[in-house]
Amino acid sequence: MPRRHRLEPPFGRYLSAFERNLGAAVAGEVEPLHDCRVSTRRLRELLPLVAADLGGKATPRARRRLQRVGRALGRVREIDVGIQLLDKLTRDGRTPDDATVRLRQHLDDLRTNARRRMVSDLEQVHASKLGRRLSAVGAELRGSTTGAWTRTLSVRLGARASQLRDAVDVAGVLYVPDRLHAVRIAAKKLRYGFELAAEAGATRRRAPAQWLKAVQDTLGRLHDIEVLTRVIHGMPLPAPPVPRWVTHVDGLRHRLEAECRRLHSEFIGQRRQLTQAAGAADEAATRIWSRPPNGGAPTPRLKMTLVDVVAEPASTARRVASDG
Repeated sequence: MPRRHRLEPPFGRYLSAFERNLGAAVAGEVEPLHDCRVSTRRLRELLPLVAADLGGKATPRARRRLQRVGRALGRVREIDVGIQLLDKLTRDGRTPDDATVRLRQHLDDLRTNARRRMVSDLEQVHASKLGRRLSAVGAELRGSTTGAWTRTLSVRLGARASQLRDAVDVAGVLYVPDRLHAVRIAAKKLRYGFELAAEAGATRRRAPAQWLKAVQDTLGRLHDIEVLTRVIHGMPLPAPPVPRWVTHVDGLRHRLEAECRRLHSEFIGQRRQLTQAAGAADEAATRIWSRPPNGGAPTPRLKMTLVDVVAEPASTARRVASDG
């Protein structure tokens, strides 16, 4: 009986989550949409490792289609988060009902339009067929014995660590939303890589993923508030004289901006965790590289970048830095 491929359990679980939640996401359910979007990201992190073992062109195409699906879902997800955040912030009664009702109606209108666009985009990318194509990739993986995925994982972990350090350096200590968002994305990608490495048995370390998750949660809340603030800025306003609800909405915006500053201060205190996680990724990458994929003597780790991985198409490797 052939030995089970190390990547089969995570591949099967991510694919199952994608297929299970896609229909409900299209139907407008909030949590399945979020879970489906997360599964597209995890599959995209995993597929380059699968490609290292299988080769061919099918896997890069699947990654591109998953990226399109994730973007389509993301537009609706941001509005869903804005609605949830508004509901939470207005429970204390500090924001008058007239402002809450107006802003909620605006968010509902945005969500209706975003859902219409999402459904159209998913139809164009044939999202419902994507699961079957990925299932075929999984079936092919069962027969692979090359073990080349471990060295691709090593290179990707090292590159993700470098990207995170660069993003933290660029962000500095000033509150610049776009730079903080770049840190959040880099931390998320490195965390997915760590968790995948642990599940596949390539490393036993769990703490770095927990450090990354803590910082990601802080920056995620910050990003959600920034999105709602942008929605408020984009609300159509009536002509003068200005009604009272406009003043009340503006008061909520000031509360949101103050919370952004508080969360940014919290992030400043967490930056050391990101540095530690990046260092742990470098150490894990070195250990993974030195382990021979199919027995034999250990191979010394070379100084490589993502585009140096022969088993992964160069066009795919170059996209790693831009994946969401």
